[in-house]
Amino acid sequence: MRTPNRIAVTSRPLTRRAFIAAGSAGALVLVAACAGQPATPTQAPAPAAPTAPPPTATPPPRVTPVQIATAAPTPAVQPTATQAAQQAAENMVNAYKKTLPADAAPVSKQILVDAAGSGKVLDFYEAVYDRAPEADYFGLPLTHIDANFNIFPGVAEKFEISKDGLSWTFHLRKGIMWSDGNELTANDYVQTLRYSADPKHAWDFTWYWSGVIKNYADAVKGKVPTSQIGVKQGEDAYTLVVETEQPVPYLPAQILYSWCLSAAALDKYHSGTYNTNPQQSTSCGPFVLKEFSPDKRTVLAVNKAYSYPVVTPYIEGRIGNWVKPGSSNFQRFQAGEVDSVEVFAPDIKAAQADPRLKDLHVYVNPQDFRVFYAFFDVTQKPWDNVKVRQAFAHAVDRDAIVKNILAPLAVPVYGMLAPGFPDAVTEPLVPLANFDPAKAKQLLADAGYPNGQGFPQVTFYIRGGGPPSDPAVTQALAAGWQQILGVKISLQTLESPAFMQKLNNKPTQIPFGWISYGMDYFDATNMLGVFLGGGRHSWNNDQYNKLLKEAGPMTDPEKRHAAFEEAQKLLTGEASAIFVYNQLHGYLYQPYYKGKHLEKDKYGYDGEEWGAFPTNYGLNEVYVGKEVDQYRKASIS
Repeated sequence: MRTPNRIAVTSRPLTRRAFIAAGSAGALVLVAACAGQPATPTQAPAPAAPTAPPPTATPPPRVTPVQIATAAPTPAVQPTATQAAQQAAENMVNAYKKTLPADAAPVSKQILVDAAGSGKVLDFYEAVYDRAPEADYFGLPLTHIDANFNIFPGVAEKFEISKDGLSWTFHLRKGIMWSDGNELTANDYVQTLRYSADPKHAWDFTWYWSGVIKNYADAVKGKVPTSQIGVKQGEDAYTLVVETEQPVPYLPAQILYSWCLSAAALDKYHSGTYNTNPQQSTSCGPFVLKEFSPDKRTVLAVNKAYSYPVVTPYIEGRIGNWVKPGSSNFQRFQAGEVDSVEVFAPDIKAAQADPRLKDLHVYVNPQDFRVFYAFFDVTQKPWDNVKVRQAFAHAVDRDAIVKNILAPLAVPVYGMLAPGFPDAVTEPLVPLANFDPAKAKQLLADAGYPNGQGFPQVTFYIRGGGPPSDPAVTQALAAGWQQILGVKISLQTLESPAFMQKLNNKPTQIPFGWISYGMDYFDATNMLGVFLGGGRHSWNNDQYNKLLKEAGPMTDPEKRHAAFEEAQKLLTGEASAIFVYNQLHGYLYQPYYKGKHLEKDKYGYDGEEWGAFPTNYGLNEVYVGKEVDQYRKASIS
């Protein structure tokens, strides 16, 4: 995926967390923040020096112990059993009129504490790669996705595609209100998408809708006004029509990214940055902005105007402390300062050795189905020889790499689509790239390099900023190639910006490299499209290009799947790349962090999966349990 679903801070982009306190009905009281360092314990102010009473003409009478003992105390008013029960019940109904589960903490403690790296904006359509902690809670998406990766209606209570397949009509729910008193309508989505296509705005994610929404790419280039992109109001204010360049049967999945901005606020402030100012912030989502302190924290509280029936939260606020790269969120988790944390293999071992954490379950799921792979510039020697590439592919022991380095946070793969992703196939690909040292040696010999003789020394370039396991994995790959094939390989890591610049140059300056890619939307066109001719990589196969372009607009599921299967066979069989593993993400949650959305899905994955936040289905489930006082060490009062 080109945008992280979470930011990780380690010793992924980070989880989004910090400290604050809540009063009833979402009133938040600020507390210590993590801004790159662990929170400093709050010190109570020193007591003031006693002040002598002013002199009086007649000293006050002395009160003796006898007088104190014989004075009748004022009796405390004790609530009746009925009043106590009523008060307890009121403490379990939140500002959204939702009754908390029986094992939940009182409403005043239904605050989530997170931590994440810094950013400048809080809305997807203002910027994707520079979002701050707790972004994307002020707009609502047209569709949602559940834990089993099914798309279901969001703001659009129903939607349909036209007979010619060139437009989608979304019918919006009525009565959804913005915090400024305006009603959410189709115009909010129209103006949001027009704003994203405006070249003056220079949005950093325009590729996403280019070639999908009619005239979008031309608007981005300034060739047509943004009013001509294929997004418009339909027959009434609650009907949105999206016209596409070609049939896009997967648009309901792609349009998950539709957290709209307020058309009224855009018109008033002329920029989507209005949501970084609590006085200007306008929300139709469950929260409003209470604080946005650069390099410190983001604080969200209850949106009293919230009226969206699909998602009703238990929680009444979120806090995102901003932390610097290199900080350890796992240490914050150990200290009880954050509610959850993404963990890698070393963290899991550390947790198992921690008496307080050793019994915690490690939740594992694929998030954006990220696949790690080695790639070649097939226009350069020796990579222009398909037998060389195939030899390298058959010399990779995926099972050993996963077992010895990555488990339980990976599964071996042989293609670009990981198990569970739409239209993924596995069995047909295994014989095309399985670990077979004898076959690998024979292929290299057939290519003219018996036992590696005459093979040039090559450099394996690694994109920096990857998971902590990258050095061990790439070293294992290089060792396997050298041992089995008799070739010489050196490794070089480049910082991500430099790596991507070299990769994207035409011709590319990375002849042999290590990279990953995760999905942006749940359709095979997204992941497989990375290998279309003229794209990220130099491999260009006419048959593959034809299969993808024909399959994309197909509406017949069986024919579509058959085309994608053939494309995957070509991709792996030609050794356009060596697909090694699908990254799984591990998470630990404090014992008080609860919700049905953490349970296993039909694929056996558990924890908060991609789409839980902020596409928001998870907000229906997550709550803070009674154990919070025992485990949360960060004060929220």
